Amino acid sequence: MFSPAKINLYLRIVGKRDDGYHDLETVMLPLDFGDQITLQLAERDLTLECDDPRLPTDDHNLALQAAKRLAQHCGVKHGVKMFLRKRTPLTAGLGGGSSNAAAVLKGLNDLWRLNASMEVLGGLAADMGSDINFFLQSSAALCLGRGERVEPVPCRLSGAILLVNPGFGISTKWAYESWSRSDRDAAGLTPTRSSGLTVHPPEVSLLLRALGQNDLPHVGQCLFNSLEAPSITKFPVLRLLKDAMLAGGAMGALMSGSGATVFGLFGDDEAATACASQIREEFGPSMWTQVTRRRAVE
Repeated sequence: MFSPAKINLYLRIVGKRDDGYHDLETVMLPLDFGDQITLQLAERDLTLECDDPRLPTDDHNLALQAAKRLAQHCGVKHGVKMFLRKRTPLTAGLGGGSSNAAAVLKGLNDLWRLNASMEVLGGLAADMGSDINFFLQSSAALCLGRGERVEPVPCRLSGAILLVNPGFGISTKWAYESWSRSDRDAAGLTPTRSSGLTVHPPEVSLLLRALGQNDLPHVGQCLFNSLEAPSITKFPVLRLLKDAMLAGGAMGALMSGSGATVFGLFGDDEAATACASQIREEFGPSMWTQVTRRRAVE
């Protein structure tokens, strides 16, 4: 199973919920880059191995959690051996763990011949994490609530995407707590409802229109992430990476999710590759870079 990474083109925190999570309004894009998961039938046990020793392979791993929840829900008695080839950096804001869980849910649904509906898989996903429902489908999407309410959107974006990770991760818990303390953009963000339709801020409508029209410059102008400002305050290198991408020809640059990966939107692979080389030369070998594109709907 291919397990794609994602970027957040737009992420606005609407507010904090009673259950401790945050209500979000986010536009996410699946990428043609990610991890690979091999699933093999086994007699009884559910096991996970990974080629990256830093990643836990016990019940703290979302992929193993997904396998166990699906088996329990559907009364599956036999097991599976899972091997994860990890290419996405850890705690990078690229949705690696959530994507792994979604890939396992879809893969085991086929391998175990469960014929579980997307509603069943989506219900299991919503209980485990905010982004897993997004990865159960294959297109760009507007996600609301904790991220579990997924509305696919038309996307014709054809440019190249440069991912740069500075060699460290940012805790999702820290990122949201820092936003709550700073409260930088909390006023007036709640989507309102009129005649049963959700009314989004103007920049969201502009972004969705630009995605559908393959209007890369306007997509770049609409990029936004509530979590970026407090992260840049603590990790100034993120600002330097954004500036380097813009100087290298990016039509927009932003931190993805809770970070620390920064992405830039380029017109073609050549420009993105040249910028990646310049960043590695300027910032050193600790910079992880990857040129990719959006993942087309399968």
